[in-house]
Amino acid sequence: MRDTTHSNTVIITRNRILAGSVLSAVITVSAFFLIPYLFPTVSHIKWIAATISSVCYLFLILFLSRHLTRSIQSSFDDIGQLTLSVPLVASKKFIEAREQCESVNENNSDHAIVNLKQELCNLATMLEALEDKVSQRNKAVFRAHQALKNERDFITQLVDTAQMIVMTSDDKQVIHLFNHYGEQLTGFSREEVEGSDVARFFPPGHWSETNNILKELLIGNIQIAQQEAELVDKAGSLKQISWFHSRVERNNEETMILSVGLDNTQTRAAEKRIVWMAEHDPLTDLCNRRKFTEEFEKSLQTAIRYQHNSTLLLLDLDRFKDINDTSGHRAGDEALKLVAKALNRITRFTDFVARLSGDEFAVIMPESDEAGAITLSEKILAELSTIHLNYASVRHTISASVGIVNYPLQDATTNELMGFADLAMYRAKANGKGRYHIFSLDDQSREQLQKRVYWKQKIEEALENHLFVLYFQPILNLSNNEIQHYEVLVRMRNPETQEITLPGKFIEIAEEVGLIQSIDHYVLHHSIKKLGELQKQGSKVEFAINLSGAVVDTPVLLPYLKKLIKRFDVDPSALIFEVTETVAVANLYQAKLMMTAIKALGCRFSLDDFGVGFASFNYMRELPIDIIKIDGIFIKNLDINADDQLFVKALIDVAKGLGRKTIAEFVENEAILTILQNYGVDFAQGFYIGKPQQDLLSGTH
Repeated sequence: MRDTTHSNTVIITRNRILAGSVLSAVITVSAFFLIPYLFPTVSHIKWIAATISSVCYLFLILFLSRHLTRSIQSSFDDIGQLTLSVPLVASKKFIEAREQCESVNENNSDHAIVNLKQELCNLATMLEALEDKVSQRNKAVFRAHQALKNERDFITQLVDTAQMIVMTSDDKQVIHLFNHYGEQLTGFSREEVEGSDVARFFPPGHWSETNNILKELLIGNIQIAQQEAELVDKAGSLKQISWFHSRVERNNEETMILSVGLDNTQTRAAEKRIVWMAEHDPLTDLCNRRKFTEEFEKSLQTAIRYQHNSTLLLLDLDRFKDINDTSGHRAGDEALKLVAKALNRITRFTDFVARLSGDEFAVIMPESDEAGAITLSEKILAELSTIHLNYASVRHTISASVGIVNYPLQDATTNELMGFADLAMYRAKANGKGRYHIFSLDDQSREQLQKRVYWKQKIEEALENHLFVLYFQPILNLSNNEIQHYEVLVRMRNPETQEITLPGKFIEIAEEVGLIQSIDHYVLHHSIKKLGELQKQGSKVEFAINLSGAVVDTPVLLPYLKKLIKRFDVDPSALIFEVTETVAVANLYQAKLMMTAIKALGCRFSLDDFGVGFASFNYMRELPIDIIKIDGIFIKNLDINADDQLFVKALIDVAKGLGRKTIAEFVENEAILTILQNYGVDFAQGFYIGKPQQDLLSGTH
């Protein structure tokens, strides 16, 4: 554009010079001829005319040159002004460039210069608009870049702060990414891990499974997989990791594997601890009755299948009650621990030792005969005789009576074998304590028959003559420190001596001879009658009544209960029925039906002896119960046993989570009560709260 403008200016100037020159020439020639014509008489006129023409020519040339020079100079000045705007445009000083262009006066400028001015102004405007668009685009790109950077930084921070191992690997199983938590957990730095093989985090026992998972993910057969595996950290410690592997597409070309590992080491340890606690006696660390029952059943089935002889030893400590009565329960607990250690020392590693109840122990001897059982029994009795327990000024010695039964024995079940061992143990006690006795079928027929006949007569006599007596043990509401809740307990009264017999003496026989249902009905009748009388007096008392296993699947319970509620005009919401966990589990479906039907009447249900089995948590969820009564074995030493505290706290938290109330039994001192209050237990029961009595407390506090 500048070349074209310059060319036009040159042509115009050249044309003006040519026209001026021609005009000057014409004037000069005209003067040369006109002067002689006008002054013919003057001498030498031609020389004068020539001189004058030359002077005129020079004058015209000078005049025209000055005029043309001024025009050209003006044009070059304008061009110079316009030229100054070009660097300004190049420097993106568009406003200054336009102002520079506007300084050229269009009225005194050549047309070409005016056009040049307009073109430069337009160019400045166009470049300014373009520059503005480029600036806006750059700002948008910067914002997008900053957003991506922020998102990347956020994701990086999220990955690094996530409380789990996060790593990615390619199709060659090479690790590309390893987060900060992974460094902390494993002890390996990011530099050590990235670029290494993913197999480093999986021991040989788990790598085969991991390798197959990764291959299946890479070829697209699966999209996500879960795996439990061990991990050995840099310090050599073993971790339990839950891995989640997933397939991730990268740029639609490369496939990566994202592996996320959750550290479950503490959770697994806690679960193992809970399982262990559920299967073991917290005082002696021996297996408990539940675990013993499982192992005894397995042992019996193995003995039957392979036709091997095995032996069961049942031990009951002699005069153990004397230790508790004279020196207290802590002395008794110490004695039990010493007995447990002695049994562990002298039994074979293949033998199974368990504590069944208070002072009752059992030993399963697989692959043994009668001679081996006698040898072990003699060792046990000799070892126990060496135990001496000194408390204050009292010195206690330990002895036990041992019942022995060999199995398989005809078609006897584990329950029957336990009964046989029990009979043999009592025979040993009858023979003078500190002895053992081997069960025989003759012993069973004679001893058991005598025992059954005696207690059957006592039970029938008590039912007929109303010799069963109801006792009421108070239960404290920890939220308001009031007592309006009582557990109904049954006792048998001797009409001659007025001696009170506890139910442990006769309940088992009643179940065996089929009289337990009559006892249940007796307790229901008199309890509901008593409750009706109290309610008519305005009392808001609540009764918890125990139901035996015999009534769970009986069809007569529900109509009988309806009749009693109606007859004595009782508010059913004040009735709470207790069934033990063992009874409920024995026939879970029937128990659930029975509970649902009775709850429909407005009554409530409590699950007694809760916590003796690890499956308790499942039954808590499955059964329509309102109250959980934590087994006293976990409560009585709560103030000194950290394991009991851990287990009880867990039970309470689970019960709360499921919306169940909790009762703690065997509360025997203020320290235990304080702990339970801190744990959030709803009710407390035990001798510290109140012993069972025939009469209710006079007040609610």
